[in-house]
Amino acid sequence: MPSIAGPFLALSFFLATVSAAIPSLSGYNVVWSDDFNGAQGVGVDSSKWVQKVGPTGANGELEVYTSGTGNVHLSGDGQLYIIPTLSGGTWHSGRLESNAAWFAPTGGAMILQSELWVPDFAGSPAKFGGLWPAFWTKGNNYRSSGVPWPRCGEWDIFEVTDKLGNQNQGTLHFEDASGANNGAFNKRVTYATGQYHTWAFKVDLRNSDWTKQALTWYLDGVEFYKVTGAMIGTFEQWVQLAWNDYYIILNVAVGGDYPGYPTSQTVSGYDSSMRVRYVAVYKTV
Repeated sequence: MPSIAGPFLALSFFLATVSAAIPSLSGYNVVWSDDFNGAQGVGVDSSKWVQKVGPTGANGELEVYTSGTGNVHLSGDGQLYIIPTLSGGTWHSGRLESNAAWFAPTGGAMILQSELWVPDFAGSPAKFGGLWPAFWTKGNNYRSSGVPWPRCGEWDIFEVTDKLGNQNQGTLHFEDASGANNGAFNKRVTYATGQYHTWAFKVDLRNSDWTKQALTWYLDGVEFYKVTGAMIGTFEQWVQLAWNDYYIILNVAVGGDYPGYPTSQTVSGYDSSMRVRYVAVYKTV
């Protein structure tokens, strides 16, 4: 896989930090971030996140998202925990959506980045069957003006399931000319499970030719997938995907048509949680 060239080499979280946990990137400013520092057991910063409540009705999923700190809370040592739990025959979990939304500046670039940990899905163990942790986005016009999915656009930066094992699948979703969902632009990358990894997504509009603009996925600072305007092929769809503002979502879904349903072996609680050290949004200086 090709390495990231130029200033983006600064992606590594071993470099100097803007704050306790937010890495700096040469040539970029941090425009929004959360390092999840706070007392053990407290909730997230409501000025940055809205905690969704209830079933989503999407994909045939089973989980009911809850308010409060039962399924979403800080660890006390700079981590966020999103914890799926089974109680009384019902799966509960957590879903956070950023209050803000961001777009890449004209003639510039934007990066969305997070360092997170998920259970060890290698070998598709039955104890994690039906779990679906994710770091992803939706076009903000979905919630601001009621533009339906998939017309609003979606960037799946990180999503894993027991069906994928130790592979993450980066995916775009958008509406094609016929009005159907196009999810054909996707690629998987293998990662070392049971460890924290940095996942990033870059929207690069620095080329004035829209066909040469790009959306790029990274694992620990290494590019693993890129989609250009030329690959999408239609200006209207590229505008939808690359020129609009998007908001961040962190959640752990449970069950559904995909990835399948949990079983009696699926583990409830902390062992099945997704843990996040930070989320940050960067724009070119």
